[in-house]
Amino acid sequence: MSDLTRLFAFTRQAASRPSPGDIPHPRKNLMWVTATGGMVGWGEAAVGTFEGPDRFTAAQRWFDDIIAAAIIDDPVARPGTGLTAFGTFSFSDTSADISTVTIPQRILGWDSDGAWETVISTDQNATITAEPIGPIGDFGHVDWSAGHLDEEGFTSAVAETVELLARGEAKKVVLARDIDIVSEFPMDERLLVAKLTRAFPSTWTYLVSGMIGATPEMLASVRDGHLTTRVLAGSWPTTQGQEAAEYALRSSAKDIAEHRYASDSVLHALDIQASGPVRANGPTILHLPNVVHLATDFEADLAAGWTGLTAAGAMHPTAAVGGTPTDTALEVIDRIEALDRGRYAAPVGWMDSSGNSDWALALRCAQLDRNDPHRARAFAGGGIMERSVPQQELAETEAKFSAILKAFE
Repeated sequence: MSDLTRLFAFTRQAASRPSPGDIPHPRKNLMWVTATGGMVGWGEAAVGTFEGPDRFTAAQRWFDDIIAAAIIDDPVARPGTGLTAFGTFSFSDTSADISTVTIPQRILGWDSDGAWETVISTDQNATITAEPIGPIGDFGHVDWSAGHLDEEGFTSAVAETVELLARGEAKKVVLARDIDIVSEFPMDERLLVAKLTRAFPSTWTYLVSGMIGATPEMLASVRDGHLTTRVLAGSWPTTQGQEAAEYALRSSAKDIAEHRYASDSVLHALDIQASGPVRANGPTILHLPNVVHLATDFEADLAAGWTGLTAAGAMHPTAAVGGTPTDTALEVIDRIEALDRGRYAAPVGWMDSSGNSDWALALRCAQLDRNDPHRARAFAGGGIMERSVPQQELAETEAKFSAILKAFE
């Protein structure tokens, strides 16, 4: 806990949910927004950094130690109240992008039952100094350009991966590409979150340590020890309309097989984590404005000793973002994609002192530059199978990019 010996967390009912104009702009905001609720946090009461293969369990131990020493006054007692932390983790065990868990000094939260405010400090009698709010700023002119892999490089990587799959070296490999974004004026994360929430109300919109996006894929949501997870694999752009995309997706043997691999990888992990039967619903079609997905929802009661974060860590990377077999797919990604994904396609979310949590996959996202408020880096990827067509895979990434790039327009 660095120099922190004890945190004091006090939650009280609030009059109303915050609007974007109520949120300060220190570029260290933390946000989690859904169609029915959300949280906004700012300030830093405690920050933990983690790396390596044990980063998820190490982060959970760090948070548990803070909870054990904390004084928590929480008469509201709903998910996200009390002592609450936000986290974002690196995709790879060896990534240069370190995983972080942040406990903010102040949180404004809301759900269908009302709103609340939590103040967290090392001083039991502390008052939080108000941050300057400031007007929400437009980005001005925005340019984007190819990052590590341009379009030609990506389609070549897909073709090389298809040849590898045809030789039987793996069954599925997920390849990603990135885009560099540069704005005329400093990027205001409040505007990005507001635009993403309006455009994609059925997703989980997040901003944690500069990682921002609207993801449709929940890895581990836990309420009172009950875990739910959503697997998405198999996608089709909606450029020809929703009905045409759904028909193409339901008719695609490649996408159906891809979804089965992803579902099997999650189900295998849940068999270890669950204290009883695992229930499944799917595959169904998930409709988003820019793409349709094959989706399967799983639910189970967590066995003793598991939390939402450790369950997410054990499932990561699923076949939906890595491939199958996992070790072989990751080796192919390192060799052919050759992209440090940072925190893209890894768990992002929050956890509270009562054991509730939401850990989604950081998809449809961009990483805001830590040093230059005019720059960001967006990511998108797709599952490559033996039947994949490079130009179709490129089109899929373009459709997925559109979710985050439109927020910068």
